[in-house]
Amino acid sequence: MKALKVIVLLVLSLALMGCFESIILLRVNKDGSGTIEETVVISDSFMELMKSFGGEEDSEEEEDLVDEEELTAKAASMGEGVRYVSAETVKTDRGSGYKAIYSFSDINKIQINQNPGENVSPPPTGGQEEGPVEEWLRFNFTKGSTATLEILYPQDMDFEEEEESSEAEADLDSNPEMMEMMRELYQDMHIGIAVEVNGRITETNASYVDGSTVTLMDIDFAKILENEEKFKELLSANPNTVEEMKELVKDNPGIKVEIEESIRIRFR
Repeated sequence: MKALKVIVLLVLSLALMGCFESIILLRVNKDGSGTIEETVVISDSFMELMKSFGGEEDSEEEEDLVDEEELTAKAASMGEGVRYVSAETVKTDRGSGYKAIYSFSDINKIQINQNPGENVSPPPTGGQEEGPVEEWLRFNFTKGSTATLEILYPQDMDFEEEEESSEAEADLDSNPEMMEMMRELYQDMHIGIAVEVNGRITETNASYVDGSTVTLMDIDFAKILENEEKFKELLSANPNTVEEMKELVKDNPGIKVEIEESIRIRFR
């Protein structure tokens, strides 16, 4: 149930870091080893905004977004035995970024930060800047003829910011210009985390399964923004029960998010 509350807060807390795409695909082998594929794309408009805050002059030379030293440090933060393997520059019609590959030998020792805010720094405000909230996914893996992978969501989240969401909805209702600003801010934002097992899934409590892939989170704001009322509903959401959460995500093509406290996948 905490998983969806985390998503609702992400909608609010990432407002200054909109216009980017963060996709993580975790591939797991039958012995508990595997790889992490991370794709991050920052929109051209957001990069221009950052340059304007930094007072940088326009340059025809494109910034290299593949920082191997930074990616190596990120690998270390994911847990014992995680190693940075390679990265390549990614260029889309929306923006630029990178695709990085990390490897690990034991998934029991790794953690994945489901908050993509770590990939983008907000524009400077002149005040003291706080780092992104760390919301770690952790894993329990058991080997066997049928392997079992359990995905554990963070259990100690603080949701004091929830009251702000109703204020956001009121502002959108009374200020059409703000709604248009929100639309421009979020339209290129896409967040996704999925797990792909190297084998056939024989049993799982996951809601979103496609072959050997389980989607833990997929939020496509371009699709959410197609329905203005559902977008306002998401901003004002304060779900307290599983049924309320199911109702919130029902018939919303832009949101796939697990509502269980943990996800179990058995595969062979």
